[in-house]
Amino acid sequence: MPADPTPRRAGLATAPARPHAAQLPKKVAAAVDAFQSACDLRMAQANEAAAPKNPLFHYTKEKALFGILDSGKLWFTSIYHMDDPEELNFGFGVARELFKEAAGRSRGLARRFCRERAEDADRQRIRELIAFYSVSFGLRDVEKQWTKYADEGRGVALGLAPEFFTPAPFEDPDNPRPEEIIFYGKVSYGPKDGRARHEQVVDGALALIEQVQRRKWLGSSEEAALFCHHLRATIYTEILWNCVTTKDATWSYQNEMRILARNVLKKPDLLLVNAEERPRVELVQPRLRQSIAEIMVGPKADGATLQRVRAGFSARGLGKVPVTQASAQ
Repeated sequence: MPADPTPRRAGLATAPARPHAAQLPKKVAAAVDAFQSACDLRMAQANEAAAPKNPLFHYTKEKALFGILDSGKLWFTSIYHMDDPEELNFGFGVARELFKEAAGRSRGLARRFCRERAEDADRQRIRELIAFYSVSFGLRDVEKQWTKYADEGRGVALGLAPEFFTPAPFEDPDNPRPEEIIFYGKVSYGPKDGRARHEQVVDGALALIEQVQRRKWLGSSEEAALFCHHLRATIYTEILWNCVTTKDATWSYQNEMRILARNVLKKPDLLLVNAEERPRVELVQPRLRQSIAEIMVGPKADGATLQRVRAGFSARGLGKVPVTQASAQ
């Protein structure tokens, strides 16, 4: 599938909201819009390059598997209630460090802009404005995945074909359904990968500030402040996407492809379930049944589990789906 350059399919188009371009001098507005387009294209191309070539697996319990089949829904759990306590924080920490370094080698407006981004206020504000929810998929038959997420190896893994992890066309682009507004992203791990991803947007922002100042497109301190406000909002489409798809290297065994949903908290459009304990949203997946490539039963599951799963799939008209058992780890 060709790369989709729109932010809502290639990354997370999120607050802080960008001020209207007409408020900026025309040349500045055009330069910022070009920068935004470059960010969108970079995210889309990265997603396309990381698209899976083989089925990916969601590790879970047997009961949960049949719940998914019967409801046609996946559960997207709040990223603030997952195993990794540093969800979002890790990526933001990497970005803040880059801005701190950039402030040290910059001058004038660029230094001020970078110093402000090196503070923690943006991360805190985003957490107050937006909630993220994720469902995770990984590689086939991974020992730690069985142990941590599939009932200590007695559960199952739902394998979905690569086509499932590409955005489906909107039936009505002006009125997308909740299950259509989801984002697919391959997770990268560790500070090296995190820096490489964030550096592109940080360096691009610094180059834009230099260009605007060198050509003297800003006529007043008010215009400079508005430009920085606009640029700040613009860079966070890509920075935030990088943060929700970057984790510490200790989680690299997951080789995670995640599907993300979001709620803008001032005006949420997704119904929250189990809000007081482990918040989640449940979203219909129209392509789910047709995308099932394989079901694996865990290495510690008994023969009765294998037979129940096969019988359950047959009773649901999915008898042709391969049901296999993982090898003993």
